[in-house]
Amino acid sequence: MKVLLVDQIAKVNYKYTFPLANGLEKHGAKVCLVIDQKQEDENCGCRKIRLFNTDEKNIGKIRKLTNYLSSYRYIVKLLKTEKFDILHTEWYTFSPIDYLFISLIKKHMDIRYVATIHDILPFNQKFYDMYFHRKLYASADSIILQAPSNMERFTKLFPELKDKTTMVPHGHMLDYIEKCSCEEAREKLNLPKEKTILLFFGQIKKVKGVDILLKAFAKIKGQHPELLLVVAGSVWKADFTACEEIIQANDFADSLRTDIRYIPDDQVKYYYSAADITVLPYTDVYQSGVIQLAYGYSKPVVATALPAFTQFVTEGNTGFIAEPGDVDSLADALLRAVERKDELEQIGIKGNALVRDQLDWNELAKRIIDECYAIK
Repeated sequence: MKVLLVDQIAKVNYKYTFPLANGLEKHGAKVCLVIDQKQEDENCGCRKIRLFNTDEKNIGKIRKLTNYLSSYRYIVKLLKTEKFDILHTEWYTFSPIDYLFISLIKKHMDIRYVATIHDILPFNQKFYDMYFHRKLYASADSIILQAPSNMERFTKLFPELKDKTTMVPHGHMLDYIEKCSCEEAREKLNLPKEKTILLFFGQIKKVKGVDILLKAFAKIKGQHPELLLVVAGSVWKADFTACEEIIQANDFADSLRTDIRYIPDDQVKYYYSAADITVLPYTDVYQSGVIQLAYGYSKPVVATALPAFTQFVTEGNTGFIAEPGDVDSLADALLRAVERKDELEQIGIKGNALVRDQLDWNELAKRIIDECYAIK
């Protein structure tokens, strides 16, 4: 079985795509990856073709659009010349163009089309996205969703496509976890050794709830002067002004550290290794990859009660739960976590064991081959 697996943003998403490719090959598939300009192989030995510049920061929209078109033309040529059995995509970055090429491929080639859905609709949804996403999903022979809540959301939006869906969760990220000691990490980041560190890490989007976290932290910092909140990550298609206003309105002094920039992969270990607690104050999320990362570092989480989180986070056992968008609820959850400081290490270890047991890539890849790639 020959599989062409396409990921336009592998620089960000490789922790899904690369281990999936490895798992598929272990079960007999021959996988070719079409990706962006990510150069590192990350222990993924399958063939890679680097085409897309979708996630490049210093390229204008016209160049990106031109590149997107030429990349799809190359994909069409590749499918024709090398006779792939499966086309497997993950993103619709420019949905009208995605539909143009996917529909042509389906019309003129005998190939099974499988779509993994990370985001059912883009969080920065354009006026045309619902129309073209519906058409793209209808074109698929099989649709992979990553959480039970996503199955429900997808079915409400596209009830006519329910029979095409299969729930296969995001696998663990343990193969990409590189740790160092807490002491080394804090020295590297110039963080105080004596503080209890709360960490928000990742792209800063409106739905990530960083503004809510800042307001919640402002409520509790006076009770616990030993706390330090670290917010690290780049702003993605959002305005950080509201967060800056909250920071200016509160006397955070030495209780807050912001590192608002793209964090290279080789620095991620320092942030997680330095942290005592990771905080996920999201107001919306489609799937739980961020949980896998936190638990990969054996860190307890304070997360909002979104189904993608609560399928793994149980109150007081593997983390602590707050209501989405509720400043007081998040402040209370942070307090519950801080007040169990002596148990935090064991709570994080439980989370690590949970994802290791339930989210093995080899088993998930076999399910995709058996349930999604197979002609039913």
